[in-house]
Amino acid sequence: MYRRIFAEYEIVFVVRYKYVICIVCFFTLIVFDAWLSEELWHSAQPDSRNVLDAVWEDIVYFPIPESSFDKKGYSVSYTDSFMQSRSYGGERFHEGCDIMAGINERGHYPVVSVSDGCVEKMGWLKLGGYRVGIRSPNGVYFYYAHLSDYAPELICGMEVKAGDLLGFMGDTGYSEVEGTTGQFPVHLHFGIYLNEADGEEKSYDPYPFLQELEGHKLEFYYE
Repeated sequence: MYRRIFAEYEIVFVVRYKYVICIVCFFTLIVFDAWLSEELWHSAQPDSRNVLDAVWEDIVYFPIPESSFDKKGYSVSYTDSFMQSRSYGGERFHEGCDIMAGINERGHYPVVSVSDGCVEKMGWLKLGGYRVGIRSPNGVYFYYAHLSDYAPELICGMEVKAGDLLGFMGDTGYSEVEGTTGQFPVHLHFGIYLNEADGEEKSYDPYPFLQELEGHKLEFYYE
């Protein structure tokens, strides 16, 4: 009798032990799979990590200075609209962040360079209107679009410092016809791009960088 009870107890113990082992192995595999997936994801995207470091090292000032005499009256606002859908010119994604003017008046809000760099591109684009592209020391391309006009001395190839005037916020663009205005409210479209190792240009969300630069605004006299 005792042998039978002991044998039955041994069988139950072995079954339960194997069951526990199976559960432990199952959860171990889940944890390992999650860890491996994360490691593979990071190892496949070294450029994404590098670009974040490059941007943080280059940015100095918020692209729209504050008014020296009326900060509330000449305020700006923005939300994280990166990769939201856009329809003009065909279905596409929004590769940037729109900084909206508190006063809907073109040519009123100054736009400054967030970093040191070289003026790489200027001129009219169908989507961006009058735009400026600045290439920073770390190779980041900062894109400023929908300007009403440029700073008088600004030309392609010149070096700029962080805080230098690039132009003024406007509502140009959304047309093949140069100088078109009024298709949308006055704002600055601000974009961040970097060339990947394979030569492809990739856009990055400007919103977290703009949030950081909130504490680094210049003061300009608004006429």
